[in-house]
Amino acid sequence: MHLFTSRFNPKPEGVAEMPGSVTTPGGFLASGISAGIKKSGKRDLGLLVCENPAASAVVMTANAAAAAPVTVCRSEVALKAVQGVVVNSGCANACTGEDGEQDAREMIRLAAGSTRIEPSRMAVASTGVIGRRLPMDRVVSGIAEAVSELSANGGNDFAESIMTTDRLEKQGAVEVELSGGKVRIGACAKGAGMIAPDMATMLAFITTDAGAPADLLRDVLAAAAAGSFNAVSVDGDMSTNDCAFLVASGTSGVSLEAGSEDLETFSVALESVCRSLALKMVADGEGATKVIELTVTGARDRGEAARVARVISLSPLVRTAFYGRDANWGRLIASAGAALAGEPALEADICYEGICLARGGAAADEGVDPGRLAAVMDAAEIAVKIDLHRGGEEYKMYFSDLTHEYVTINAEYTT
Repeated sequence: MHLFTSRFNPKPEGVAEMPGSVTTPGGFLASGISAGIKKSGKRDLGLLVCENPAASAVVMTANAAAAAPVTVCRSEVALKAVQGVVVNSGCANACTGEDGEQDAREMIRLAAGSTRIEPSRMAVASTGVIGRRLPMDRVVSGIAEAVSELSANGGNDFAESIMTTDRLEKQGAVEVELSGGKVRIGACAKGAGMIAPDMATMLAFITTDAGAPADLLRDVLAAAAAGSFNAVSVDGDMSTNDCAFLVASGTSGVSLEAGSEDLETFSVALESVCRSLALKMVADGEGATKVIELTVTGARDRGEAARVARVISLSPLVRTAFYGRDANWGRLIASAGAALAGEPALEADICYEGICLARGGAAADEGVDPGRLAAVMDAAEIAVKIDLHRGGEEYKMYFSDLTHEYVTINAEYTT
């Protein structure tokens, strides 16, 4: 699968896309098998391992009802030195109490023991239905099978094993030219629903053969997540299980140093990969037919711009208008005004792909070509800009439309 398929995320200079997955960077093995957790019989248990001690960084959900794998990782795993991750789909192991935490610990113990990795360096992740215990008899045998299937060619199977309501796999790899040589970044993710900012509902696994200390990886991952995973919305629901892992094997022999041009080049490449995955989640959003890039400018500060963007992106009225191909700018300005309740009257400009529909908080008086506007609303990607005229800060966010199919999928999804 190609990473750079959206015009909202062009490939950066110095970055070459290549066929691949999480095992494309040197030093990584992966597998994905069917343990019988999903009734469909599809792959539902994956294992990703770095063959040598690695440095890592992890960002996790802010949900107060965080799932057992998240709480166990936070309290018992050395998140700066993750060398392996065992993950299942089909069952979130969330809201399962101490029993669920024990199940998460057992997954770590089994995966670590079979791969000869220190338990404190083996992480665990889950995704799926909330409130149900894992079928541990199947998980136990599944982990044994996943260990036996570990391979440098196992990235595709791993990517498939983490999917739930996703229609498409989300994975890819790039090669980045640095002063000391070339490094690779491989990645995969899952996510199509329950997607909101501050860790969209998703699991993401990113690997690189660059060398870097954990604190440096933490900073570059946090920055990449801010412009990607934390800047998308499909339905505004924050998951209990979200997490993104970045693991560096160092096998390329090229090391990243704070403040260097190489670090800047790597950071740009990493964020572009993360944004590609995030945009694919929005495009693959349950029932989605459109991806909207919303840019809020003219805010007093970045926080204000982000607040306006998020309120607009979560509005069912806004999102159904895009599904109906209706350039109903009134719904956008109403949502923006709600985000700024109590503030002076809002005199915003609103433009769809450069076609200005509102100026100063009222309908624009210039003529609009109906055919051109219709073509804009028919497109699969639509860029919208709202200028608040309150300051000099901006924020960019991506969201999907809201369709009949979204309701059908979630009404029929097992709870």
